[in-house]
Amino acid sequence: MKTRHAGFTLLELLTTIAVLAVIVAIGVPNFRDFVRNSRMTAAANDIVTDFNLARSEAIKRGVPVTLCKSQDGATCDADAADPFVNWIVFVDDADPAVADALDGNGEADPDEPVLRQRSISETLTVYTNADARLAIFQRDGFPRSTAAGNVTDFRLCDDRKNEIGVGGRSAARAIRVLPTGRPVVTREIATIEALGGCP
Repeated sequence: MKTRHAGFTLLELLTTIAVLAVIVAIGVPNFRDFVRNSRMTAAANDIVTDFNLARSEAIKRGVPVTLCKSQDGATCDADAADPFVNWIVFVDDADPAVADALDGNGEADPDEPVLRQRSISETLTVYTNADARLAIFQRDGFPRSTAAGNVTDFRLCDDRKNEIGVGGRSAARAIRVLPTGRPVVTREIATIEALGGCP
């Protein structure tokens, strides 16, 4: 009796490797863009979530709540030159029962609780309006428009800049903070360019 050995021929193996190489060549760039888009979306969602948290906590607690950039996660940065990649959300009133000149001043004092600390991925570059450092939400949920260094917009960019991405929209993201304090995300190329683009 003859025994038959099952296996692949060299031609079958080479064909399989060639098909696999074509699939990888098509899939890897798409997967890379998928990862970058996911990272961009997550960062934009984090910003929107924390603005909404600050607004809702100000209304719920009936005291000012501040979102400010913070390199150490405990105090607000006074230097407008620092990038807005780390921030905190804190209750800007140590004791709601006592009126104090430090209430709603945009500075994180030791006895004012920090509600959230957040950082953006190092692969993204964040641009904001000039001198943007903070957003102070009053007890009615509206931002204090007279605060120095108010945030009005964020632009999130990576190495693709403001080029056309998926669906004919920008690969970058812009978050505009409306006068009501509500953040709105956009991927419109013209809007992002009007805010300053991705230098």
